Amino acid sequence: MKFGILFRVQDPPSGQHIGQRMRETLQAARAAEAAGFDGVFVPEHHMRPDAYLPNPFPMLGALAAVTERMHVGTAVHLLPFYNPVQSAEAGAVVDQISGGRLRLGVGLGNFEPEFDLMGVDKKDQVGRFCEAVELLQQAWTGAEFDFQGKHYQAKGRVTPVPPGAQLWMGAMSDVGVRRAAKYGCPWMSDPLHNMSVMQRWAGIYREEAAARGTTDRTSVVLLREGWIADSLAEVEQVWWPRAREDHWFYFREIPRFVAALEPGLAGVKTEADFDFGRHRVDRFVVGNSADCIQTIRRMHELLGMDYLILSFRMASGPDHERELECIRRFGAEVIPALRGLGAGPA
Repeated sequence: MKFGILFRVQDPPSGQHIGQRMRETLQAARAAEAAGFDGVFVPEHHMRPDAYLPNPFPMLGALAAVTERMHVGTAVHLLPFYNPVQSAEAGAVVDQISGGRLRLGVGLGNFEPEFDLMGVDKKDQVGRFCEAVELLQQAWTGAEFDFQGKHYQAKGRVTPVPPGAQLWMGAMSDVGVRRAAKYGCPWMSDPLHNMSVMQRWAGIYREEAAARGTTDRTSVVLLREGWIADSLAEVEQVWWPRAREDHWFYFREIPRFVAALEPGLAGVKTEADFDFGRHRVDRFVVGNSADCIQTIRRMHELLGMDYLILSFRMASGPDHERELECIRRFGAEVIPALRGLGAGPA
């Protein structure tokens, strides 16, 4: 199994120091490589007041330049907003800079204002997404293509050819994981739902891959949030208030939780209703090294994931120095104990 970090490149409340946050991300990536992590990933969103990273490709190029062996990737690039040929070219350039280390996770997008910003009708998001995936997969072969779809028409070829790029797909629904299996993409989970939901979707994903003959190209990439400390009490004091804030945002803005499989969310009406002791179960990788190792082993037994990508620092913290300490400690105390769990994607 491989280990990655998803960096939340944002600076609440107003984005005043976002450049510093970006530079801290590069420093944290170097620390992650030294600590033994296998990949670093960045997200994408638009128009957020905290200057949430709106274009991942410049950051991916910078991450590729300051690292030597780790994957660099997205979780996720919002593909329906773009001309897929431009995404294919940008990805190919990053892959060349990195020597074949790009793992481009793509997703549908959710927030209506982002579609308005890009001049895209949200009702077309699935059609645009599927055509973009098909066109991007063709473009990355380096062969001539003549793509004539409803949303995109393109003729020609993409150069340079990416030497090792992989297209991964984010999904958080039954139909979404089936789509990932259809296109033979490693499935990137969300970091929000518990392991009961993850098990359901992983089962659907693997069944669909078997039916379509794409099993040899598929794998499960689990996203979680975590923090290593001396005790759970320390995690609850230092890290949990920041994580609770993030989870409440998604719970409020994207009401897509699978209620029947999320009993811990029953009765949640406000952010204060998120209880650390209950909410962390089957959701977070937190505690001391033994706690983290035990949690990851259980998640692997339930899901059989090939790659675990963790977010340590939330939008509002903990601060950069504590993030670096967490990365180094996780690399020293947790990763070596779990290297024998499965085999990650190439």
